[in-house]
Amino acid sequence: MFLSALTILCLFCTWTRAASISSGTCVVPESKQSLVTGLEKQLVAYANLLYSPEPSVLIALNLAENQDISARMLFLQQLKDTAAKEMTSGKVALYVLALRSSCENPTDVTTPEKKVNLVQVLEEKTKEEIDYYYSHDAPKTTYYQLALDCLALCVENSPDVEMAAIILAKAALSNGFQSSGRFSVDTAAVASLALACVYDGMIATQQNKLVGTIQDALGHLTKQILGEQKSSGIIGNIYSTGLAMQALSVTSEFYLSGDWSCTKTLDKMLDEVDLGAFNTPAAASQILPSLVGKTYLDVKGFVCSPEDVPTIAVRYTISNDRVGTYFTFSTTVKVPKGSVLLAVLEAAQSAEPSKFSFQTEQTSWGPMVVSINGVQANNNEKTYWEFFSGKTPLDQGVGSYKPTDNEHILAIFNTY
Repeated sequence: MFLSALTILCLFCTWTRAASISSGTCVVPESKQSLVTGLEKQLVAYANLLYSPEPSVLIALNLAENQDISARMLFLQQLKDTAAKEMTSGKVALYVLALRSSCENPTDVTTPEKKVNLVQVLEEKTKEEIDYYYSHDAPKTTYYQLALDCLALCVENSPDVEMAAIILAKAALSNGFQSSGRFSVDTAAVASLALACVYDGMIATQQNKLVGTIQDALGHLTKQILGEQKSSGIIGNIYSTGLAMQALSVTSEFYLSGDWSCTKTLDKMLDEVDLGAFNTPAAASQILPSLVGKTYLDVKGFVCSPEDVPTIAVRYTISNDRVGTYFTFSTTVKVPKGSVLLAVLEAAQSAEPSKFSFQTEQTSWGPMVVSINGVQANNNEKTYWEFFSGKTPLDQGVGSYKPTDNEHILAIFNTY
């Protein structure tokens, strides 16, 4: 539930790029950068609108190194708060990638109910997919979800990744990636990313087992993806093109340089962005990584070490003189300049959890603090936690208000 200080700082970190789409001439021209910025703003705006967290949105914003720390923190908190719920294997895989891209350890996630090891959950769900495959000649869900599972397990260096990779490779070579009788570019693209990740690991460790099979599968998938190109540059359809761009950027050894014009595809996607084609969270998050020259494999190459980020000092006081045992506690924490108040609460909780622990609930206005140090707000008793800057009540929530250096923030348990 809580964000570590390293996580908050690492929202400013840089990436060690594993695979680049924007190499050479395939890069968004300066004259069209506003389209990419607009797409990011569109995704950021979803932070206060989505009641069901979308991990792909956070992955996209992290890959784009978006500078709106408050939105990224809010998305991250939403994911951590819901990490214990029942999900399909593919959704768990996306949660793992989203947490890892945020410098959070997916093997140790604190939710309001309990601690969760999401990698272990993913391994168990992937095993279910594999067992079902060997009984029914198909995954329990879909090959798309199994491909996400394989990708996330590879990013996490899980030993269970090999069996998933074998099934994906066999399915690829037997033309198994069909949806409603048609070749699925989305499934093939994610499978390519997953198999490329496994392939790179095997080459790096000089493992020869399965290398040939995976090479053949990657070559076959690449040929099929390229076969879905339209004269306009679209691959499959406009919504599958973003994933196809990611896949082709990491499988370039399997096709000739003239077989795909990245620039032509990129230009077409920018035209579609300008026309408002990507106006849903799922669509926008699927195209954004390709527009900023990143792929899901970059999550594996992310180095979680903060740069020299300017910080501010904030005095934080909590006070309760209404219920139970009265208390007043104060602390001073440092957070990156430009952070929202939520970061201050997280830093205080991280430093002294016995005093400054807190809980939030998501509302249409953003996160609302409902408990501090075990003292819970109660609608029936008309009690709540009110925040002040000095003596002035705040007119923004903890997910929006940005403290200044040496500001004194007070949280007072009050009635209305």
